[in-house]
Amino acid sequence: MEHFVLRLVEVQRQQGHDASILALRPGPLEDLARERGLPATVLQGNKIERLARAAAAFGVARPQIIHAHNPTSLHYATLGKLITRSRLVYTDHAQTRGIIRVPSQYEWRQADAVVGCSQDTADRCGAVGVVDEITAIHNGIEIPPAKKTREQVRSELKLGNEYVGIFPAAFHRVKGHDVLLRALAILRDEDLELTATADPRMSETRVRVLVAGDGDERDRIHALAKELKLGPEWVTFLGFRKDVPDLLAGMDFFVLPSRMEGLPLSILEAMARELPVVVTPVGGVPEVVTDDVHGLVVPVDDPRALAEAIGRLAEDPQVGKAMGQRGKRRVEEDFSFSKMARKYEDLYLRVLESPRIGLAGRRATGSSAGSERGSAT
Repeated sequence: MEHFVLRLVEVQRQQGHDASILALRPGPLEDLARERGLPATVLQGNKIERLARAAAAFGVARPQIIHAHNPTSLHYATLGKLITRSRLVYTDHAQTRGIIRVPSQYEWRQADAVVGCSQDTADRCGAVGVVDEITAIHNGIEIPPAKKTREQVRSELKLGNEYVGIFPAAFHRVKGHDVLLRALAILRDEDLELTATADPRMSETRVRVLVAGDGDERDRIHALAKELKLGPEWVTFLGFRKDVPDLLAGMDFFVLPSRMEGLPLSILEAMARELPVVVTPVGGVPEVVTDDVHGLVVPVDDPRALAEAIGRLAEDPQVGKAMGQRGKRRVEEDFSFSKMARKYEDLYLRVLESPRIGLAGRRATGSSAGSERGSAT
């Protein structure tokens, strides 16, 4: 999410807007903003102190638009709106599930526009019934030139002729790490992998998956790998990596067996690098990936189906390469960052031209228009 917000602010500044960042606490967002030379205010202290500093920051910046990207930042953004009479945009990146608490309902109603990062997310937010209209703006990515070749990546990671996949995700239950491990155990025990591959260079090869990430489920997943007797020749835990986009150049496929998602940027990044993706039909994923076209879609919580999908790609890498090529075209045509940024700019302008949302969460009568002087994210 940090990279998404940073790049959105960069693009807004390139378009001539006075955009800046308000980080709720010290951390990666602050460091990355400094590296890119982006103006950022970082809140420190306890909650009361952070609220006071946020109020002061909003009072100085006087933004026309405040754009929040998670429920916590919406809390601060609502404060900013009350102080500055700014317009408020809130993007839900699939953080909202089920009932929204009463205090949060008030904050949602203060938003001049609510956006879902996929149509599925927008529909879920709409079903909660707090606001009348929710816009869907699909996440988008940029495709920078690859920094490393396939050979460089595989040499650095000491990879041989394995059919290698990458699973970049924080260790949380919703990501399905346990499903992947059980699928790999099935591949091993039932010899579904690579006994007769169509590519002679891949003969006598086995599947291997690199897991990049950290999180509160890490120890449990490591213990499960040990219990299933899956050594590093089957699954390698890389820990947290900042260079996952660079590692994609050395991979053969991408896997994300999630139980819940919004619209994962990691899937778009993998498709942009021409990797076939093995995913589940959750959240906004079906809006991006068509089964047997851009990759393989398997049921949630189904290790056997996941094993069979990975085995199918491994047995005939040319099938996966064709899927990867189609996936790249899909991202270039429909999920570019520039296309997404234009949609947000259009939304900002519409919000500025529309009647204000009052303190009671209702639009005022009359109209208000003006050029966008700036925004704070």
